[in-house]
Amino acid sequence: MTDLKGIFAALTTPFDGSGEAIDEGRYRDHIDHLIESGLHGLVLCSGTGEYAYLRPEERRWLIDEGVRHVDGRVPTIAQTTELSTATCVENARAAEGAGASAIMVMPPYLEPPGPDGVFCHYETIAKAVSIPVVMYNVPAQAAPLSQDLYRRLLEVPGLDYVKDSSGELATLQGFIRVGGKVLCGIDSYAPYALVEGAVGMIWGATNFMPRECATLYDLITAGDLNGAMALWARMRPVCLWLLSNSHGVDYLTGVKAATGLAGHPMGPHRRPLTAPSDAAMAELAQAMEHLKT
Repeated sequence: MTDLKGIFAALTTPFDGSGEAIDEGRYRDHIDHLIESGLHGLVLCSGTGEYAYLRPEERRWLIDEGVRHVDGRVPTIAQTTELSTATCVENARAAEGAGASAIMVMPPYLEPPGPDGVFCHYETIAKAVSIPVVMYNVPAQAAPLSQDLYRRLLEVPGLDYVKDSSGELATLQGFIRVGGKVLCGIDSYAPYALVEGAVGMIWGATNFMPRECATLYDLITAGDLNGAMALWARMRPVCLWLLSNSHGVDYLTGVKAATGLAGHPMGPHRRPLTAPSDAAMAELAQAMEHLKT
């Protein structure tokens, strides 16, 4: 079974000029670019990839074609989040059949169940597949995973990993203390999470600075904290801008815009997402200038 560790790119989804069709060639090219830049794995059909706005057949294609094109070069995590357990199981089995190394599942959202319902959701999915299930803690969008619930879930075979996007460093530290294998999903916590004991990151900013993200992990695992923090000082401005900016640019839109500024245009955003203003783009470009020094 594949060990998931290191920096995983939460892939943005390239669209054609209309925004209504996936740019298939650019998708393959982007996968190649990220792998060649030294990243340790890819998340297919990620939230950063506008998962919420993709059609079911598009989600399936991104996973099937992504696994096929990666061709075993790095591990692949396929997001198979759905509202109902039965549909999520169906998607999880399809991703496993396509050859994904693991799946990632957000707890139920909209009218979310209580802790017992979340437990049953994950337990049922884990029993339906033989690849790891990465649990996804994102309280701002779905039912949260408490430390007590996480402890219970770790007892289920196949539930060894959690991605924490709570935005609370104490929550991430708590998961690490409980056990299992924790992947951090908040850009601005990257070096601190890795030093605390997170096994890796699932990171949207990899789309526009993949080499820096991979190098940060490699420096920390090699024990070169001075080198890591010097690199982080260059990466931090854009990570903080993506987290919060005065122009109201959301994370998904910001990552796709930054990827274009880095020389890898991903096409338009899918509605209801809207393009950043000229002023926002100028400020984003300024934040990215630090990467050139």
